[in-house]
This record gives sequence, structure tokens and C-alpha cells, in this order.
Amino acid sequence: MLEQELKEVRRSREANKNSAPTVAEFPEPADLLNQLKARRKKSRADLVDVEAILEILLP
Repeated sequence: MLEQELKEVRRSREANKNSAPTVAEFPEPADLLNQLKARRKKSRADLVDVEAILEILLP
């Protein structure tokens, strides 16, 4: 029983590694900024901040 659970955990971890978004799945920086501003009206982030975040996420 434990062996089966271990196998399931390993499969789910492998699936999570393979599910990282690709470059094509990320919206444009300006679109991300607009979404952020819509959700958090008082956010002080600007387009340069969003571009820097995307550079960190997409080495």
C-alpha cells in the first residue's frame, strides 16, 4: 500500500515538473499588468516590473 502511494506521489511530482508554462502560454507583459491593475487597483507595479518578473521566470 505504501509502495503504491509512493509511486503516485512520484507521478504527480513528475507531472508538475512537466506542466510549467511555456513562453507561448504567458500573456504579453502589458496584458499581465492590465490584469494586475484590474485585480489590485492600488498596485504600484509598472510595465518594467512585469517585464523583469517575466525575465526571472523565463531564463
